Amino acid sequence: MIPISSPYITKKAKKYVSNCLKTNWISSQGKYINEFEKALAKTHNIKYCIVTSGCTSALHLAIKSLGIGRGDEVICPDLTFIAPANMIVLSGAKLKLVDVDPETFAINHKLLEKKITRKTKAIMVVHQMGHAADMNPIMKIARKYNLKVIEDNAESIGGKYRGKKLGTIGDVTTLSFYANKIITTGEGGAILTNSKKIAEKCAILRDHGMSKKQRYLHVDLGYNYRMTNMQAAIGLSQIEIFNKILEKRNFQILKYSEYLSEIEQIKLRSFKKWCSPVHWLTTITLLKKNLRNKLIKFLIKNGVDARPMINPVHKAHHFKKYFNSKEFKNSIEISKNSIHLPSSTLLKEKEIKFICKKIKLFFNIKNK
Repeated sequence: MIPISSPYITKKAKKYVSNCLKTNWISSQGKYINEFEKALAKTHNIKYCIVTSGCTSALHLAIKSLGIGRGDEVICPDLTFIAPANMIVLSGAKLKLVDVDPETFAINHKLLEKKITRKTKAIMVVHQMGHAADMNPIMKIARKYNLKVIEDNAESIGGKYRGKKLGTIGDVTTLSFYANKIITTGEGGAILTNSKKIAEKCAILRDHGMSKKQRYLHVDLGYNYRMTNMQAAIGLSQIEIFNKILEKRNFQILKYSEYLSEIEQIKLRSFKKWCSPVHWLTTITLLKKNLRNKLIKFLIKNGVDARPMINPVHKAHHFKKYFNSKEFKNSIEISKNSIHLPSSTLLKEKEIKFICKKIKLFFNIKNK
């Protein structure tokens, strides 16, 4: 079975982890945490980086660092993994969902102003599956209404918007280092910001609300959202070869595009001119309805692990009674008719060719 994704663990990663074990620095203190934070900040040309136990915890910290809570509202795209929406609600704020753009799969900025009220405090922007959201109009709207912008860059680390690195445009950014992400620490996440105030707040909240000046002096209601030294060791080994990882992944999308180009029944992701995308999960959209599950079943039977697109947020059991599905035409259609194909740094061209042959076989297209 060709897996949907496999973590890219190098010899250097094993060396760094071995060092953690030899020195007994295996928990949430150690040199690799600081080094990984510095490397991430340098890679993004940003002032502050705080690594966390996961992207979900990073999202929670980002929201809390902006002072968002009960009585506030946060706008979020309907087509995203559930974590941003859950963290908005768990922070005490009200969730306001917006449909996505049919090409970028990111939040549709043309619908934002209709959702803004006096209670709105922030816009959650998710750079979806390697493609940037259209940030200029989003930032213009945010500044017009004095709103904060949170960039969820879990799926698009390394991407750019009009030459600017994703994660450096909004007020605060979150990253994911889950095992299937472009950079991995197994589980893990990070916060990026140019704001000293936000960085200091996140650092305190991450560590039980403990003062950075006096140990065991708790100055806020905090959490245990710390990353371990061993996780950071793996992350550092990957950020050191970050450009190589991006090159490998971008080569893969070129090959997918080449081998799938003659299949008229599917549509590959298109990329806006203002976006310098990265390749996280290869996504194809079926132009004929009700084929998604059949194709996934066929591919799995033939040794290819394929996955359905995420469900829209408004369909989650704990959210569906609060939203009208008629507002989310694009997110529903994308979700119903799109699938993810194997995508990881370890994926070889011959495997991509094999996958594409099986897709052609499903559509009764002769392989050349």
